[in-house]
Amino acid sequence: MYQKKSSIVKPSFKVHHNTKISSKLYYKINTNELLKIHSLEEKINKISYTIKCELYVKDITFPIDSFKISKDMFSDTLVEIIEQIEFQTKEHEEYLLKITFTDENKSTTTNHLINFERRNDSKENYLISLQEKEVYFFSYFNIKDTLSIRHNSKQKEIWINYYNETFPLAKPPFIVENINSVKLTPESVLQLRTDSTFFSLPINLRGIYNIVNNPSSKEGATILSFNEYFPNICKTDEMIPPLQFISSSEEFLELKESKNTKIALDKFWLSKTKDNEQQAKKLIHTFYRRVENSNKFFTSYLEGWKTDRGMIYLIFGAPNIIYQTKGGERWIYGEKNNIYSLNFTFTKMKNKFTENDYQLNRSVHFRSIWNTAIESWRNGHIYSDIDIKKRIYEQERRQRQSQFYFWH
Repeated sequence: MYQKKSSIVKPSFKVHHNTKISSKLYYKINTNELLKIHSLEEKINKISYTIKCELYVKDITFPIDSFKISKDMFSDTLVEIIEQIEFQTKEHEEYLLKITFTDENKSTTTNHLINFERRNDSKENYLISLQEKEVYFFSYFNIKDTLSIRHNSKQKEIWINYYNETFPLAKPPFIVENINSVKLTPESVLQLRTDSTFFSLPINLRGIYNIVNNPSSKEGATILSFNEYFPNICKTDEMIPPLQFISSSEEFLELKESKNTKIALDKFWLSKTKDNEQQAKKLIHTFYRRVENSNKFFTSYLEGWKTDRGMIYLIFGAPNIIYQTKGGERWIYGEKNNIYSLNFTFTKMKNKFTENDYQLNRSVHFRSIWNTAIESWRNGHIYSDIDIKKRIYEQERRQRQSQFYFWH
């Protein structure tokens, strides 16, 4: 799931309530991720895929509805597929949509879960487009974007709450403390009057935009606005904040106060590799590739690299195994059912701004492996699952050796 260069197809999905009794599932597929088979008869490449959906409601274990589509099509000039499937939904219901996507030529399948609600203030009542695209599949945008927003409400007035909050980055996994909810107050409220089901919204400020159909609503659609090139890192001053995870407080302060960030960054990375330029370039490439991937995969109400999953991904890389459920995710570094494998469990949090907020189940037992990984980065070595596997094998070897001495 979280490996950028993976053979697994990664379709994007979005639900929109287009009428009072129906919803649409929009999906996007990159055809380069599908296996193309050349047809000798037609002298063209073809792709084939199937999407199967099962719709569940709260407290019912069997699906109340299901639908499936299968498609075969030519792909030589087709780079991206964006299509939609309409299905029936009712007001005041909490839904779970289980999606199974199959690349028929590869015979590979991926599963996806979408939780959504059917209420007057649900975020799925709004469909957000960017420029000429019919639908946009992410919740984050860039400053200077102008959005086209479709809504199914017959109301003439819509409110946009703007929050300008600075959220701290995730704390190390071994720091266990109580999580206190924070009550946010909008910095400004914009009231729009519209005579149609469309309106435009220019993004001029960095922050959170929450679109609601009445001032007292606690839900609504959320738009996240970050830097101009987000989720990519394109400026040297954007390269400094993620280094908080692997730098000392003195090093980070020096980086922040430097007048020439390029020189300061070069000095920092070269100091970790004992002036080995090639190794420093390798470190920089991997570290910031993980930062950008974290932004793409884990962005919630804050940048992806600042989140709990982003922190673990940044330091340890992509996990070997992922178990995903309605309530969270479990990441395994190492082998399944191996007691020495490294496990991280993330609980999905209720958050009115995002469905992508996951909290790490922290433990003091993570201190040793965290310090080992950080020390590895500081010594000029990219920490990854390979290092974790070596650690597992060493622990197994010691265990076997201790058992041998015991019986001897």
